[in-house]
Amino acid sequence: MNRFYHPSSLELKQKTNLSAKAAHHAVHVMRLKIQDKIVLFHNDLFDYTAIIKCINKKNVEVYVESRIKNITQPTVHFRLFQTLTTNEKMDWIIQKSVELGVGSIIPIYSERSLIKLHGDRAEKKLSHWQQIIISASEQSGRSKLPNITLPKKIDAYSNEDDIKRPHLKLMLSPGAHTSINSIQMQSPCTVDIMIGPEGGFTKQEIKDAVSNEFLPISLGPRILRTETAPLAILSLLQYKYGDFA
Repeated sequence: MNRFYHPSSLELKQKTNLSAKAAHHAVHVMRLKIQDKIVLFHNDLFDYTAIIKCINKKNVEVYVESRIKNITQPTVHFRLFQTLTTNEKMDWIIQKSVELGVGSIIPIYSERSLIKLHGDRAEKKLSHWQQIIISASEQSGRSKLPNITLPKKIDAYSNEDDIKRPHLKLMLSPGAHTSINSIQMQSPCTVDIMIGPEGGFTKQEIKDAVSNEFLPISLGPRILRTETAPLAILSLLQYKYGDFA
């Protein structure tokens, strides 16, 4: 069944209207009709089965019939500290990271960042990223939306004190001698992943991250692009610690 994000809470055995965006997609793209069944989700741990009851020019009314627990919630909370990159690359990173099970995305500025976003531009970009997260969650079957923040300075990680142990912190660094296979920690609840810009992190940034318990690691002999690195490491970590079979 087709899945749609619903911006407000959902109540069983009640009627509700789809959002304007979902209604347009349901009627004009998917060509759904009255009595067709769809799945709604609203940033909780459930999927809601609904039946289309009425279609008019302004609204699509549905009846929320039942709910089931969504089984796609990741077993490990992956937090991606991604250095800002160009628009298309950043959109790609966010979309694919959501599909791979990321829990939080924290865009960061580093010394070699090519992109700077502030004020209204940052707010508009955040709204755009949130829509990408919703679309990727619809496609990948997730019901709990990953969180994304406004861009922060690279030292934002040092102010995060809300994560329970065991907690693993990794920083991708092509010159590092440690690999994922050599990490000894078993079953972390949270994994922080820090990805650098096109020009890489500076020596001082690596030093500062290490002082905050980040472990520099390498993914092999080849240097990955900033949009390739997060997808590679998320896949490897999902296999090592998460829910990849």
